[in-house]
Amino acid sequence: MRRQHTLPAMAATAVLMLTLTACGGNSPAEAPGVSSSAGSSGVPVQTKAVPLASPVFKPSPSAAAVSEKIQGSGTYVGQMDTHSVEIVTEEGPTAFELGAGTADAPELLEMDDPVVFTYVEKIVGNDPVVIQRVLSSLTKADNPAK
Repeated sequence: MRRQHTLPAMAATAVLMLTLTACGGNSPAEAPGVSSSAGSSGVPVQTKAVPLASPVFKPSPSAAAVSEKIQGSGTYVGQMDTHSVEIVTEEGPTAFELGAGTADAPELLEMDDPVVFTYVEKIVGNDPVVIQRVLSSLTKADNPAK
């Protein structure tokens, strides 16, 4: 009976050892393109033509800059999370991040309230298509246009 359990136990132990060996290690991970052998000066040898600190994906200062303030109006839908609200604009439902001075605005608004707002658009990361809209003002509209 003992022989029947020996083979599965050994197989399970071997799989566990392989898993731990693959996931673990005593040395830090090497950066891509850097050889683990050091030259005579003790400095890692570069094996690729592209330097590791290359600013290939670094956004240009103009791309990361904040654009001018944009004014808009719409219908307040509600607060999405602690720092974002949803407003239905001419473009459809749109998410806006609460900027400085607008954190308390959702407390003063109710669902379907007409609102006027001012915001700026920021490019997120390196993708000019992904835009973050940050509110600088958000108030209930005095005279709703219907």
